[in-house]
Amino acid sequence: MVLPGLILFTLYLLHMIFYAPGNLVDWQIRLYMMLGLLRIDNYRKEAVQPNSLDVHMARDFARQMADGSFETFEADFITLSPGEFVLATTEEYFYFPSYIHGVLQGKSSWARLGLYVESAGLFDSGFQGEAVVELTNQGKTPLVLQSGKAIAQMIFAKNLFVANPYGKKKHGASNYQGQRGAKQSALDRVIAKDRNKQDELSFATKAELN
Repeated sequence: MVLPGLILFTLYLLHMIFYAPGNLVDWQIRLYMMLGLLRIDNYRKEAVQPNSLDVHMARDFARQMADGSFETFEADFITLSPGEFVLATTEEYFYFPSYIHGVLQGKSSWARLGLYVESAGLFDSGFQGEAVVELTNQGKTPLVLQSGKAIAQMIFAKNLFVANPYGKKKHGASNYQGQRGAKQSALDRVIAKDRNKQDELSFATKAELN
């Protein structure tokens, strides 16, 4: 009776470690990377947290200008003024398998200073690339952000094998597959269209008043 019980317990452990849906905890992140089930280039061993992996800001940035365009540049640090919006990127390069997806979230210490991180933080199964981090200063004072410092945290979640991994979709483009640097939005001329609509609305309103 001992042997069947041990087999069942072993199968249960294997199920919980490798198959049961849920977020990876610290020892699972290390185990998955050791076994090659999860690959992350340029990660730091000390960055593994109880339920996530700290990601660090690289030197590539794209700052949004007043007309909606972006100025790209490299720097060791940036000063983010209140209300300013900047795209940054991570030093880490991710290879998500078809059975894991990621969720990028801000860190509480930055949030308590008014820094809003990642307005779009889902990384689909199959995605490969650096993580672009959207940064907005919602506080009242400028913030100095230094490259090489932890800026956000990636949460890894197990899922069933997806039918069409990111980068191999049958429908729609995988616009950010293999991205490096602060890649901008794939949406085309959205700001211009919105501005034209505003101009048309303003013109129509003035016409009615006259």
